[in-house]
Amino acid sequence: MKNNFNFQVNEKRMVRNFTELARISSLSGKEAKVARHLERIFKLMGAEVYMDNAGEKIQGECGNLIVKFRGTERCEPFLLSAHMDTVGPAGNIRPQVHSDIITSDGLTVLGADCKAGIAVILETVKILEELRLPQPPLELVFTISEEMALMGAKFLDYSKLKARRGLIFDNEKPLDCVITSAPAADKMDIKVYGVAAHAGVAPEKGISAIEVVSNAIVDMKLGRIDSETTANIGVINGGNAINIVPPLVELSGEARSHSLEKLRRQTRHMEDCLKKAVKKMSIRDQGKRLSPRYDFLLERKFPNLIINSRDPVLKLIEEAMNGQGLKMKAMASGGGTDANIMYGHGISAPILSTGMRDVHTTHEYLDLKDFFGCARLTLAIISGMAKTVD
Repeated sequence: MKNNFNFQVNEKRMVRNFTELARISSLSGKEAKVARHLERIFKLMGAEVYMDNAGEKIQGECGNLIVKFRGTERCEPFLLSAHMDTVGPAGNIRPQVHSDIITSDGLTVLGADCKAGIAVILETVKILEELRLPQPPLELVFTISEEMALMGAKFLDYSKLKARRGLIFDNEKPLDCVITSAPAADKMDIKVYGVAAHAGVAPEKGISAIEVVSNAIVDMKLGRIDSETTANIGVINGGNAINIVPPLVELSGEARSHSLEKLRRQTRHMEDCLKKAVKKMSIRDQGKRLSPRYDFLLERKFPNLIINSRDPVLKLIEEAMNGQGLKMKAMASGGGTDANIMYGHGISAPILSTGMRDVHTTHEYLDLKDFFGCARLTLAIISGMAKTVD
């Protein structure tokens, strides 16, 4: 049975809800005002509302907000999620509503990343309530500190969730583009230890950690490695003074890939370049052979995301888009979102576009056509999920 795609949304209410949210400053770690605002709304709607302790773990103002609606149908619960934090500058945001877009006043970000997603979720549950539409049990998750290495999702209390499928609202592509895959990422924190010496008096008694690092980086494959893999050294710190052979350099970098095997190969390659550079240099001082050394700390920033092409939610998205005259385009992303972390916890959630554009800049704007379209798509998808008997 095909879905009914003739869902209407209250566009004025969506704009009002979004601009209200956008005006509330919520930099990463400082999301409490937004969380309290949402908590009041959902409690008035009769939902169960929880706040986990993720904020305590990352020294933030509040935790992730988890909201549950019981649903009307006996089917599997369904997740809807967006993050509450924004990047800066975000003080005194003044949304400017135009005929087809919403912008800031040009002095701050707008915060459509990701408050447009929150507003879509608000409208979705409001329409479900007003029209008394069939719906699965809904689990809404509003995360903190997504912009700070997905920390909210990493410390989310997953014991509160039963949903294994859902939607994430954090995509700035056109509405017909759905992100179904994203890379895993490994962070590298590296320390290279040389030997200090006076650079003008006895440079031959020193080993320059900067020179070791330079030799290693020259040999590293960085940037775009292939269609699935990237690598970067992004931070370098070292040296004490211009007349001291530098004894320590610290650097940080990352590698990303949609293929875990390629990711392992890339990180191994980068460490091998360090090993090679370290072995090249040594000095003899007072009869002793001195060599540089290094520490290489590798941390998985987030797992990869792979939504199976036969996933039933993708089928519902495709049908819903067809109902709006769109042809779904499954896309790969080069970045990580909360969807990566949730996928690592067994939750499969494609990422929908909300109409946000030029995010992380003061030129950020919200495309209203896609913003409203995303809410209609979400209603159609939930309607389809409600017909799936548990």
